[in-house]
Amino acid sequence: MTIPEKLDRETNHDYALRVLQENIVSLDLKPGSMLSEQELATQLNISRTPVHEALQELANTKIIEVIPQRGSLVSLIDMALVEESCFIRSAIEGAVTEQACQKASAQDIESLEENVVLQEFYFGKQNLDKFMEFDNRFHQTMYKIAGRMLCYYTVQLMNIHHARFRTLRLHISNTERIITEHRAILDAIKQKDNRKARQEFSNHINGMFVDEKEIRRKYPDYFRN
Repeated sequence: MTIPEKLDRETNHDYALRVLQENIVSLDLKPGSMLSEQELATQLNISRTPVHEALQELANTKIIEVIPQRGSLVSLIDMALVEESCFIRSAIEGAVTEQACQKASAQDIESLEENVVLQEFYFGKQNLDKFMEFDNRFHQTMYKIAGRMLCYYTVQLMNIHHARFRTLRLHISNTERIITEHRAILDAIKQKDNRKARQEFSNHINGMFVDEKEIRRKYPDYFRN
């Protein structure tokens, strides 16, 4: 498990939750892995209580399964939950993308353009971790432009199912296609065409299922059914 440094003013609960989410999404904590509250607390150098609370919060989204007398289990990938996560994100972020298109300033567009250039750079270096970082920032920026950051934080917890599947997709898919889809969204924003921006986002978010069969073939032990 990767243990990042605790952020300034970050509570122990938020720290434990962030570390667990990041490691589940990156697959450093693989589907089916058993987790011990005490071991996690020791690794994070915090007490068991915030770890317990973070695990309970993640259990509410079904990404963690709490097994009495044994500990907690990182859930196997359930495609029904991936699709539901994708549905929630598509509905909310689609509307956010429309609003961002209407509100985006020249500076906002420049920031998005710089982001896509960095995606292309890290794609060329085959640095998938950095590519995903800027992929995530691209979408987060839409929420910032639209002034919908509360929506962003609300979506993120359920989005963990979709994000984990997306990590697998990066390892078998044509990453360049993802960049092309981001550019299509950006071009629509430059044109102030909010309907097109929403449609391009919808194409982007739903296109991930094209690779489902190949992902299942390569990682059969990660899936519930």
